Amino acid sequence: MALSRISLELPSRPLVKAGLLPHAFFRHNESVEILRVYAFQPRERMLLVRVTRSGPRRSRDDIARQRESLRRRYGLRDFEIVEVGPDGRTYTALLRQENPGILEELLEELGAGVTPTTPTVIGRERATLSFLADAPAEKRVVQLLGSLGIRFELKSRGSFRTGTAMGADLTARQREVLSLAWNLGYFDIPARVDLRKVAELTGLSRNTVSQHLRRALRHILQESVG
Repeated sequence: MALSRISLELPSRPLVKAGLLPHAFFRHNESVEILRVYAFQPRERMLLVRVTRSGPRRSRDDIARQRESLRRRYGLRDFEIVEVGPDGRTYTALLRQENPGILEELLEELGAGVTPTTPTVIGRERATLSFLADAPAEKRVVQLLGSLGIRFELKSRGSFRTGTAMGADLTARQREVLSLAWNLGYFDIPARVDLRKVAELTGLSRNTVSQHLRRALRHILQESVG
């Protein structure tokens, strides 16, 4: 069934009230952008996010020193700093939720056919939620928001085609592992993380992660160099 790329704009308050973000989040931050959602283990979500802070400028070391307090404050199982912007007010982090909470509940309720995508940005007042969905799934999203009493505006809806981009034939797991390794800096020179760290975060064995990466890269190289 054909997929559409859909973006909705709605008030942030109902999302915070529902538990998608802790109430304390906006005491220290302006917004959070969800860059990628990973699901390596059952009933567990890892989010790659970009946070814009409202407080004073912080270095990577400053934020790293706060890692444990941030993890406890937001009820996270894991909190990994990926990158800190040059302005010291934005940082990219990988969050693993201790309890998947409202995100997991929403995805379970919406069922197959809904995939969160960018841009999904939650600010102090307004939020943009973006996702890929087939027609029945889009209808379920609208019905769910209506049942929660959340008013929204449709920002955009466009067709989404699969199978045309390089690497389109990768399995979902290969794509997830490759994306995570790329975003964490596994392919940087020098590498920012090693295979052990990628495996630790996914809950998969190093051998399994290595095989996913090698098969994904082999497929992409076959497409590019024959």
